[in-house]
Amino acid sequence: MENSTQINTEKINFSLEDLEQDIWVRLVTGAVKSRNPFHTPCVATMDKGEISLRTVVLRKALAKERELRFHTDIRSPKWKELSLNPSISALFYDAGDRIQLRVKGKAVLHYKNDLTAEAWKNTTSSSRRCYLTLHSPSSFAEIPTSGLSEEIEQENFTLAESEMGYSNFGIVSIQVHSIDWLWLNHAGHRRAFFDYTDGSFQWMIP
Repeated sequence: MENSTQINTEKINFSLEDLEQDIWVRLVTGAVKSRNPFHTPCVATMDKGEISLRTVVLRKALAKERELRFHTDIRSPKWKELSLNPSISALFYDAGDRIQLRVKGKAVLHYKNDLTAEAWKNTTSSSRRCYLTLHSPSSFAEIPTSGLSEEIEQENFTLAESEMGYSNFGIVSIQVHSIDWLWLNHAGHRRAFFDYTDGSFQWMIP
């Protein structure tokens, strides 16, 4: 999948099966390339009946398993929200290719297991800083602050010292249930829906 070639959307005579493969090629690429438009999707959760949105970093896309992953601090509101309601949606947009993906699924939370241990081992010091704040993400502060001490902010700590951040580290796995694909074009948009709950792929009116 990682070595597949993306289809040319300008030539619209492609099958739904080819399109579905192309979607996952783009997601896999987005997970491994930091400058790719799909690297930072917007993720939505439910909070007391209201929608809560934020941008996350796509860390892994598994086509065969139909799974997407991102990292988060378990003290963050989204972790609590997903603990109460695992319904989750992610929005991807590539302005260059004019492709939008709306992904819906269920979140599986990983904490202190083999998956998080392996991911944490491969997490750089600069990224580990995010999990070393004394107070939880979204806490209010009296001044503009990263929430980190000056030493930690300047990465003046050892890898061993950063291990304390592991207790705040979690992985959200999105088990993808459906993907709504939209391609914007001045001559006429195109849209398709991929439902993994019943295995149906269908074209839609944009």
